[in-house]
Amino acid sequence: MKQKPVLVAIDGGSGNIAVRYLNDDGKAHQFIMRSVIRRGHLQQGSKESNSTWHTAEGELYSVTSTGTRMDLVDTCDPQYQISDANRVLVVDALVKAGLEGRDIILADTLPADQFYGENGINHERIEAKKKSLMLPVKNYTGKVTPPRILEVKIWPEAVPAFVSASIADDGSENPAMEGVRHSIVVDIGRFTCDLAMLDDNDDVISRLTTENGIHMLIKRFHALLMEHEQELGIVEAKEINPAALDTIIENGYIGSSAPAMASKRINIEKLVKIAAQELAGLIRSDIRALHRNLSDIDVLLVVGGGANWLGGKLSYLPNFAEEWHQYVYIPEQPEMAVVRGVHLLALGEHQELENE
Repeated sequence: MKQKPVLVAIDGGSGNIAVRYLNDDGKAHQFIMRSVIRRGHLQQGSKESNSTWHTAEGELYSVTSTGTRMDLVDTCDPQYQISDANRVLVVDALVKAGLEGRDIILADTLPADQFYGENGINHERIEAKKKSLMLPVKNYTGKVTPPRILEVKIWPEAVPAFVSASIADDGSENPAMEGVRHSIVVDIGRFTCDLAMLDDNDDVISRLTTENGIHMLIKRFHALLMEHEQELGIVEAKEINPAALDTIIENGYIGSSAPAMASKRINIEKLVKIAAQELAGLIRSDIRALHRNLSDIDVLLVVGGGANWLGGKLSYLPNFAEEWHQYVYIPEQPEMAVVRGVHLLALGEHQELENE
């Protein structure tokens, strides 16, 4: 018996690709991976990678886990949202999320500053996004069957984040958001910080996108390591692999994670705190640039992977976001807030159509 198409939500950001859908048994399944992609082939040991894909335009792209900035596609470019690279990353994420060969109805997002134009909704950009995602890609090895994207729906990123925060897993209203009429969503991604002010109809009143993503913290931390390498006893801090910096920050030390080597670790928590505080200050200025006086804002909703580091979820760092407003709300798994909201919106729309 032919399987029904799967309604799948995607949050295809410049830093991560997040996926959410209901399994055949009706349970929610989530998956997230880094948006790291390069042109050309990629090998895994003695074999070609199963994450290398041909596009309809004849280009070859490989999804990877690391690489230098010179090797990798720039996912910060606004054109990335309608590019071959974005399409390949989405397809690769769908396969890795367990949807190989399935028929897909895809619900994806655009940053608010691309979803909306100067004269309202940017229908041209939305249609370009849909058209791009529906173009076929073919696995280079021929061993992986890509999913078939039958239809694409697009939402602005800010609205799904608010919907996700407002609804609990059991479908009830989240008491933390009760009475909220005006809000600002702060989505701290890998490379960008997307801000949007919403009214009580969930309409986006104003929006702003800056480059103050979590990469600014990582870059500043790396500079501090180089500046203090002698006193810390670090050799060639400049040569530390950029991909390793995430792990170092999350651990709070440089060195082996093996308990037997704990005494050899170099504590770097103080430097991370300096870098995090500086980024928090930049984001606070971004919020002020969006909306000068926050006295009429009921809640500052902070989501995205960066909310984990700046919002007190990293054990040795304080909650810097608390300084931005009298009521700051950070949901559990903030990095999945947008994709969860997209899924809830898409499921609701799908249910309405079935009931007509």
